[in-house]
Amino acid sequence: MTENIKNEVATEPISSPQRTKKNNPSCQPFWVDALVVVLMFIIAQAIGAVLALVLGVRMPGEAMTTSFDAEVLEAADSMQARFIAISYLLSMVFFYPLMLIYQRLRGWSSKGWFRLRGWSAPTSLLAGYLLIWCVSVVMEPLSEALPGDQSMLGSGGWLLFSAVLLAPIFEESIFRGYMTGMLRKSYGGMAAWVVPAVTFGVIHAIPSVVLSATLMGLIFGYLYLRHQSLGLVIMLHAMNNLTACFLRMMDLGDMTISELLGGGVWYWAVYAVCAVVLVATLVKMYRYVSGIKCENNSPIE
Repeated sequence: MTENIKNEVATEPISSPQRTKKNNPSCQPFWVDALVVVLMFIIAQAIGAVLALVLGVRMPGEAMTTSFDAEVLEAADSMQARFIAISYLLSMVFFYPLMLIYQRLRGWSSKGWFRLRGWSAPTSLLAGYLLIWCVSVVMEPLSEALPGDQSMLGSGGWLLFSAVLLAPIFEESIFRGYMTGMLRKSYGGMAAWVVPAVTFGVIHAIPSVVLSATLMGLIFGYLYLRHQSLGLVIMLHAMNNLTACFLRMMDLGDMTISELLGGGVWYWAVYAVCAVVLVATLVKMYRYVSGIKCENNSPIE
């Protein structure tokens, strides 16, 4: 009888991290999920542009963009912004079904929280907005050294529509509401914080913008994980884009912060303060998100 008991114990399945990882479909490398989202995003953008052309939405011709007439150039910027807004809207309409299909294939479920948490909402918005300015100041020397031109975005009301309304809603729903939520459940806080931020930076494509967008993605991701409010990060994203649009409308978009402050001691004093604040805040964010554990990798029974 003793030998039978020993045999039963010996043949009983043993739970282990390796066995759990092997049998849990969510345990594939997280970079695979990020790559799939990027590819779907690129494909959707291409399809959106084609659909816009099919629907008769045109981009300005070379004659308009190279004209010396201010009115013609203004019309060209408006046409460019109109094409971008409509093609972006169409691409997101196509992207969401792709995202839902991939979500079902991966066996994931998620929900986005749009609620704003009382008194913490304005405080977090202000803190996040100031941090974004710190990112702009700290990244400016590197951004100036890298190639990149955002004049292709156009101007006018269509730019406001795409940058202040469409982009914050769609991009935060994708990279925070979808990616962050899924990665948090399957891989924990660090993957949910870093991977969507890097992906968010990469899809901006313009070299001078990629790194700044990645750091902003870290700010958005932390606030989403901390407050569980998609509405909060959408509002912060919209505030950032609205500021950029306002500076373009005031013909200050090409002026650097160094030029605004006159350079010299004052600029470097502001730079040092922003760098210290940014680094200290990122360390605090790291400590918080590193304590968030995954939910899906429970031992097999």
